[in-house]
Formats: sequence, structure tokens, C-alpha cells
Amino acid sequence: MGKLYGGVDGGGSGSRFSILDNEGRVVAKSEGECTNQWLVGIDKVLDSVEGMWRKAFQSINQTPTQLEGLGLSLSGVEAAHVKQEILEKMATKYPHVAKRVVPVNDSCGAVFTAFKNGGVVLIAGTGSNCQLVSQSSNGDISLVGCGGWGHLLGDEGGAYSIAHRMVKTVFDDMDCLLPSQHCIKEAQALMWRYFGISNQMDILRYYYTDFDKSHIAGLTKHMAEIAREKGDPLIKSCFAWAGWQYAKQLAGVTLRYRKERGVEYVGPDNGYIDAVCMGRVFDSWDLIQSGFVEQIKKSPKTLPKVRLFKLTGSGALGAARLSNPDIPLDHASLTELICEVVDGNIVAGAKNGY
Repeated sequence: MGKLYGGVDGGGSGSRFSILDNEGRVVAKSEGECTNQWLVGIDKVLDSVEGMWRKAFQSINQTPTQLEGLGLSLSGVEAAHVKQEILEKMATKYPHVAKRVVPVNDSCGAVFTAFKNGGVVLIAGTGSNCQLVSQSSNGDISLVGCGGWGHLLGDEGGAYSIAHRMVKTVFDDMDCLLPSQHCIKEAQALMWRYFGISNQMDILRYYYTDFDKSHIAGLTKHMAEIAREKGDPLIKSCFAWAGWQYAKQLAGVTLRYRKERGVEYVGPDNGYIDAVCMGRVFDSWDLIQSGFVEQIKKSPKTLPKVRLFKLTGSGALGAARLSNPDIPLDHASLTELICEVVDGNIVAGAKNGY
């Protein structure tokens, strides 16, 4: 089979492993458990990596052999000391897996699957995050972030924040604190049904004594259904607000890049700021797009040309390529355009979801 390279696209709920040859063809793949070192620790993460390596070869009835290179795109791998610990433990405990190991942040796999020369990853799941990933001529990876600080410090645009915005709008209107610009009837009824309550006091246990961020975030899926079925203005405004946040994050990450590097960020493909969108919230892009475009129009010089993509291939492919930049990937076949905005005008967009 010649020289082989591996990549891991790590996650909190599960991980994906791919083995590629020199031509970028997928030779084998497997899946495994959580590889978020903040949740399970580095030792268990690397145990899982080794297990997926074995399973991948077993899936093609081959004896596991040492890879030329292995890219590990994992959560919590920003700090230099974490990367060093991974390298040392792979070298001492699992030297048979790969000759060269490249540990990187979990954003990198998605970005380098989608784009050859780096770009932005925009994440909107329960929480949200935006990171600009670039690669120097010598192969070094650098990241500039905006957001991603959790629900207390800022996860605007994540499912939790969208649901919370609706809840807070209803509460403020009922309290006569801040009247809603839209009728709250549908939103209030949805809250009552989802939480199984009949008054404001009953919701407090979900926010305090029995707080579960994921459960509150789950309300967003039902909000999208009501927004589409009934066109409720209040609920639709919450998704438009999320679109504003994504545009602000894109602007923020490019401005931070300029602040930290002293130069403007110029997208490698004709100056486009290209972003790959990750997370279930983007399934509601038809509800989000208007707010996204509206906010871009407020900062046309910062975001003159923007393209958003979804990933149709595994982030493990981009991770593998980081272990050998010469591996060719057909990036166009691994992505799908969901929105393109030039000078504040939509050039391409989606009507339903992606």
C-alpha cells in the first residue's frame, strides 16, 4: 500500500480516524470514543487513538503497521505543554503507531479538510466559537480566536444562547420590564410545553438547582420548527440574532488577527474570508441567514467577501494532511457552499437548512 498517513478528528461524544495514502485516497477508517482531554485526560485519549488505529487496519483485514505520520486534531491542544506531553507519551507508549505525530487543536482538522491554505472555523453547537487557522511556509499552525468562553462569558450564537434569548424576552415582557417587540404567545406556549411548566417560577429549577445547559439548548430545535411552521416573529428574531453574532465573530477574528500580527488578514483564495460551519445550529441556516447578511452590511470593509461552507467529508482527512502537507485533497468535493456574500449582497444562499 506504500506510505500511509493517519488523521484523528476528535470530539467529546465520539472520534473519527482515517488512513490515507500518498494520493489522498482513504485506505481505511474507524471510529472511537471521546478524545477530549479536558473530559477524560490525555492517557485515555491516546489509548483511544491507538485503539482506532488498530480498528482501522482490522476493517480492511490488514495487520496494523506504523504510519509515516499521524495528525491529531483534538480538543484542548492549544497549549505548548499539552502538545509536548502528547508527543512524549506517544513516543514512549505508542511508538508503533506513527513515526511522526502532529497534535493540533480540534478546529484544524475541519479547516484543512475544507481549505488547502487555512481559513476560519465557525462552531455553533450547544455553545459557539470562531477561530482563524493559518499555516506558515514552514508548516507551523497558528490560531486566532473570538468567543468560545462558555455560556457565562460568551457563547453567543450557540443553541443555549438562542434558547435563553427567547426565554429572557418572554420573562422581561411578562414582568413589564422590557416589552417585547413581538407577541410572546407562541414562545411562551413553547416554553411551557418543553419544560413541562405552567408559570415562571417553575422554570427556575432548570436554570439553577437542576441546571443542564444541553437541555436548555435542546429547546432551540423546537424553536426552529415553530419558526418555520408558524412564522413566529419573536422566535425568528432569535435566529436572526444568532446570524448577527456569527458575522460579528468573523469580523472580530479578522480584527484580532490584525491587532496581534500587525497586518490585515487576506483570505488565500482571492481575498475571500472562507469559513467552514460546524454544529447542528447551522441546520437552521434558512432562519439565520438574514441576520448574518444584515450584520455584514454594517461592516463592509471588514468583511467584503465571505463564503460559508459545510463539511461533507471527515475532519480526519485534514488532520492526516497536517502530517504530510503534500497529500492532495479534493477540497471542493469535501465541502458544500451554503452562503456567499460580496459587498453586503448575497451571491449564493440556501433556502432550507444548509
